[in-house]
Amino acid sequence: MPREASAGGVVIRDQGGELEVAVIRPHGRSLWALPKGHVDPGETPEQTAVREVWEETGLKATLVAPLGEIRYVYQFRGQRIFKRVHFYLFRYESGLLGDIQHAGHRVEVDETRWVPLTRVAALLGYKGEKAIAARAARMLLRAGATLALSGVIRPEGSGD
Repeated sequence: MPREASAGGVVIRDQGGELEVAVIRPHGRSLWALPKGHVDPGETPEQTAVREVWEETGLKATLVAPLGEIRYVYQFRGQRIFKRVHFYLFRYESGLLGDIQHAGHRVEVDETRWVPLTRVAALLGYKGEKAIAARAARMLLRAGATLALSGVIRPEGSGD
């Protein structure tokens, strides 16, 4: 069975004391998702996640911690494909959400928005991404959002 790898992120910002997450509505779809995309040859999943966050949201963000991965099998042109998607927690640094007019870049995103962290899992359209967003929320709550977003955080299961 062919295998594919993608990577993406949960980008967090503090907006007046409320944590928000950047979400996208992929081109031609009605559901909301986290920014993610294929790992290019020679790229690490971390590098892919940084690139995809920028390409699909217009945001510059700093990688804080791994959030884990989701795995699933899907069908494409009659063939089953095994997919792994690596996700990372990011701290928003700069940029305007939705400013994604990259020269020569095909349109992958129809809409972007900031959503309160407390509501993001309910909004996302994919079960695995809902779980990743919930994991990010637990991680931030456990570590304290200010501490977590400063980069001083340990992934779940690291032996707190």
